[in-house]
Amino acid sequence: MWIFDFFKWQFVDVIRWVNPENFLLVKKFQRNLDEIKDDTTLIIDPGYASIFIHNWIVEAIQTQNWSFKLSTANIPFITSLKSLKRLWESNDKAWVYFIKTTEILNQKWWTKNPVKYIDSNYNFPVKLRAFWNFSFQIFDLEKFWLNYIWTRNEVSIDEITEIIVDRLLQSITSILATNWYSYTEIDAKRVEIAQKLNENINSEIESLWLKITDFRIEDTNFDEETESLISKISSQTKNKKSINELNQIEDIPLNNYQKIKKLDIMQDAANNSWNTGDMFGTVMGMNLWNQIWNSTIKNNEDNFETKVQKLKTMLDNNLITSEEFEQKKNELLKNI
Repeated sequence: MWIFDFFKWQFVDVIRWVNPENFLLVKKFQRNLDEIKDDTTLIIDPGYASIFIHNWIVEAIQTQNWSFKLSTANIPFITSLKSLKRLWESNDKAWVYFIKTTEILNQKWWTKNPVKYIDSNYNFPVKLRAFWNFSFQIFDLEKFWLNYIWTRNEVSIDEITEIIVDRLLQSITSILATNWYSYTEIDAKRVEIAQKLNENINSEIESLWLKITDFRIEDTNFDEETESLISKISSQTKNKKSINELNQIEDIPLNNYQKIKKLDIMQDAANNSWNTGDMFGTVMGMNLWNQIWNSTIKNNEDNFETKVQKLKTMLDNNLITSEEFEQKKNELLKNI
């Protein structure tokens, strides 16, 4: 009944955030018609602060875990009776907001869409996914309330986390694009990237009166398209290395090896009486080997001529002596 509710709200009471919800960062204490009675007791538990708003003015911010007396113009029964014409609603308004002041730990997030940037070594676009862990804290309670809470009744931790994450995504895209990290460097550069992100984000969320107290990169990986391209490049790199090593094989050892292989093939043919098809396949294999060998010899000869021409040019320009020219030329001749 209304008469019961009337008497219920008239007595001096105690304001406390009982059983705080884990998902909330800020909660407004609900009082009928926003009328907090004079001499009400405010209790603040460790890890929390309270903001006392009186007639739309921040009158007190309490961060110590203690009990305090609140002073308003709302005297039990008397104020309500004087406000009878306004249906017992007083002109004197007061609110209490509770805010968590401890660090909000281990907020995990990831890039829902891969971050695209250009690889520094191979100059092709790669797409990176990242998984992070960070903690944050409010560093100015009054300004946070004035700029973000104001007339709201609750603010969730997830809501603030999402705001920070949005700025994280912008920062990581900028950092990767600016620093041109190669896909081979990402794992080794995790700490460096995390430090850069921490600096960037703190400068951006300072206007929200928040700060990042801890930031770590837990894992990174590339999307399937990038992984496939990386695999192809690795394979081609190995092939190129093998070809370069083949071009550096010396003439005499390779020639001796070629003769030994021919003798082995002839001996196997005599011992096993190969058929025509086997012999043809073997001859074709040897022909392919000879082509590779001849190509290697030609590359070495072309390389020799080029180097000798460079030496001759240096001799004509008096950059080296005739003795030095002959010495270097003889050294090159030994390698073909």
